[in-house]
Amino acid sequence: MPVLSAQNLSYSYKTKYQTVQAVKDVSCDLNAGTFYALIGKSGSGKTTLLSLLAGLDTPQSGAVLVNGQNLREMDVDMYRRKQASVIYQSYNLFPLMTVRENVMYPLKLLRHSDAGAKNEAQDALKKVGLDESYWKRLPAMLSGGEQQRVAIARTLAVHAQIILADEPTGNLDTENSAQIIGLLSGLAHEENCCVVVVTHDSEAAKAADIVFRMDSGRLKEETA
Repeated sequence: MPVLSAQNLSYSYKTKYQTVQAVKDVSCDLNAGTFYALIGKSGSGKTTLLSLLAGLDTPQSGAVLVNGQNLREMDVDMYRRKQASVIYQSYNLFPLMTVRENVMYPLKLLRHSDAGAKNEAQDALKKVGLDESYWKRLPAMLSGGEQQRVAIARTLAVHAQIILADEPTGNLDTENSAQIIGLLSGLAHEENCCVVVVTHDSEAAKAADIVFRMDSGRLKEETA
């Protein structure tokens, strides 16, 4: 059974001048242990589809299934805290929390003990290459690549099964982009996660196991 499925998803929104059909009858199955890239022009519906998969938006028709269960019937907040983690281009770190506290935060929401959350956070930070010298720094003291690693460590710490990343290398240079793509690929192939990356980065698309293209709200799988 797929970890995540889109079944005939459609979603539209209104602007001042028109109604935009952002996602049109999209269906796909997404599996554990697989790295997916979602490509397409700006405005093609990529980020809207990611938001639907994350439960940040609700489809106007169709359904998102998580391990066979309709997301509408689930606690969406708990889904995003425990099962699905969203990684943003802007990192979304708390500026007044240390690196370690940022990674501990979702674990505290899940009612982990202080000691347990600290240990999980430190293990996750080590996995993304941030040793003890980083743990008490504030996000502003880190480079963009380092901040994105903290965001990925936050995902590792909660052992999310589904990773949804929106332009995770968009603010990074070539070297840092390659490192982040390597980490995301590792989450799929070594941690058995389902990883979906919205990207304009051709190198990210090359690293993916499967590439989907959005075009005017419709989805199709790219073939070699």
